[in-house]
Amino acid sequence: MATPLAEALIFIRHHQDGEIAEKIRESGLQYNMNYGVSSLLLANYAKARERNQELADQLWKENFREAKLLSFMFAEYENCTDSIVQQYITGCVNNEMAEIAVTYFFAKLANAFDYAKDWILSENRYIKMAGYLTLVRLTMTKKLSDKNDVLVLFPAIEKDIVSDDYFVFQSVSKLLQELGFRCPEQKPLLIEKLQYICEENKSSKFELQLNELLENIQNF
Repeated sequence: MATPLAEALIFIRHHQDGEIAEKIRESGLQYNMNYGVSSLLLANYAKARERNQELADQLWKENFREAKLLSFMFAEYENCTDSIVQQYITGCVNNEMAEIAVTYFFAKLANAFDYAKDWILSENRYIKMAGYLTLVRLTMTKKLSDKNDVLVLFPAIEKDIVSDDYFVFQSVSKLLQELGFRCPEQKPLLIEKLQYICEENKSSKFELQLNELLENIQNF
């Protein structure tokens, strides 16, 4: 009988797609190797099986795209150690890995807010991005709505909302819009903070995008 690792590797190779693999490379996503298997197929494969940290650890060591993504999907988030979380967050070397890790692992952690609060202070773009996207997921599931928690985030938000980094700006913008949409009680605070940021960046290259963001939140 094949081991869980062998079964996963067979599944990946059976569903490899050279054309998609080439498109992934052309998109700028850098991996040691990729077989062009869609993340949806990988997610469906993992969903049909139980979480398995031993398998997740084995997949992580395989060091190619599909194995890394599956590792996030099989990792046991309920009793996860800090060292495993650290391994995963520092191992996110592109935006796809950050997004998949958040969706299937980081946002499910019991102390996800505490991790995310630290990650958004990182100088690493993908760690920062993962932090903000984790906060987005927590907002979507009503696990981030307390005014004090939101206030704690604003020193970082005020800095990153005027970032030249596309991924950072988009993730911060998404968080603010989710908060405005899903937490109506936080709208006055968000509008007040954004009005201040808009005023501080008047006549700057960020003025238009900040005003559009403010208008979007006001219209929720």
